[in-house]
Amino acid sequence: MAHIVFLRASAADLTAGKPPLAGVPESAPLSAAAAAIPASSEAAVAVWRADGASHHQHHHRAPAAAATVVGLLSSIDVVAFLANHPGGAAAAFMTPAGDVVPHEHALVREVQPDTRLIEIVELMKQGARRVLVGKNITEGCAINKQPFAPFYKAVLKITGTPRRNPSPSPAPAPATRSPSTTLGRDKYCCLTREDIVRFLINCLGALAPIPMQSIASLGAISRAYSHVEDSSPAIGAAWELPSDPRAVAVVRTGHDGSRVILAEISGHKLWKKDYAAAAEAMATMSAMDFATGVDESEPSPTATAAAAAGNVGGGARARMGSVEEEIAPVPRLTRFSSRKIGFSASLANMIMVSHRKNRVLTCKATSSLAAVMAQMLSHRATHLWVVEDVDADKGAVLVGMIGYMEILRAVTRGVVVPPA
Repeated sequence: MAHIVFLRASAADLTAGKPPLAGVPESAPLSAAAAAIPASSEAAVAVWRADGASHHQHHHRAPAAAATVVGLLSSIDVVAFLANHPGGAAAAFMTPAGDVVPHEHALVREVQPDTRLIEIVELMKQGARRVLVGKNITEGCAINKQPFAPFYKAVLKITGTPRRNPSPSPAPAPATRSPSTTLGRDKYCCLTREDIVRFLINCLGALAPIPMQSIASLGAISRAYSHVEDSSPAIGAAWELPSDPRAVAVVRTGHDGSRVILAEISGHKLWKKDYAAAAEAMATMSAMDFATGVDESEPSPTATAAAAAGNVGGGARARMGSVEEEIAPVPRLTRFSSRKIGFSASLANMIMVSHRKNRVLTCKATSSLAAVMAQMLSHRATHLWVVEDVDADKGAVLVGMIGYMEILRAVTRGVVVPPA
């Protein structure tokens, strides 16, 4: 049955209501990119190249092909850049986004609405993190209006039969977002790895028995994770960041070489934080104190994306000019609280050990794949840390991590991509 899901379902089954790709041109200031991150999937926005356009046009014209995307800029990339910039946050925010984003091509790929799900998953297994689906000219991105699950009631949707709407739908109202923050708004819908996993969790019966098996038995645990010691400088985590996921475990290594996970420093944790304040803390604090401060930050109902980008004084805010007006503000960003991190690393460690469940998302090697998928989706997390020997004295011993890539590889075991 798993073969049916992947071979019969197509991109059109997943694109109902999906937005275009969020991001900014590479010439836009870092402040504009930072303002767009909180409303974006997986705590990252695309940065694209606008070849042949003038500087003024860069802010008003989006490209029409995924090939123009030069990389994905995450929240932790922004914070790390601000923390390392010698001129301070005000000057750093004026840096072109193209000079900050890690240049990794092929992170965004383009497919047609009839592309099979297995082909999309294969692109993601090869490194794609966003897939642009060409819109149907007459139907847009609202081809299928009913959910795919339960599988047996929706079997007609994955039999390859022509799709048609029972009645014409009115054209959707134009979005209020600035054209400079979306790629190919009128031509593409954007699918993320989270979208694929959310789709698959509605097909667990069809994917059986794989979802009920443990992640250890499926070989879905990655041992190639990055980590820093709890007492090491937080800025060091920026140099340990893997390409995917953008996360570093904060650990305490025991005499036997085992690593107890205490916290994490990641794009997911910094997703909706005050980047300028977080950068100041990262430059001066230990990894443990920094991670604790991030976790203890409280929501600020008045904070916006523009305020987070410009929280370095009125001068920096004024210098943003028209860019600040173009980027739609995102409400309820979280302000990083420096007042809550003025205690010793040892006290921070005790707090993290006693409240670990509230601070770092973990699972066990014996957890089922379905449970892991549900946990990641409920928290909109890009990964979980895999632990063992969880007890009050020793703590949770880190053995690996699981992210989207491991999940996609596990659910497609045995599914062969047919020749074109």
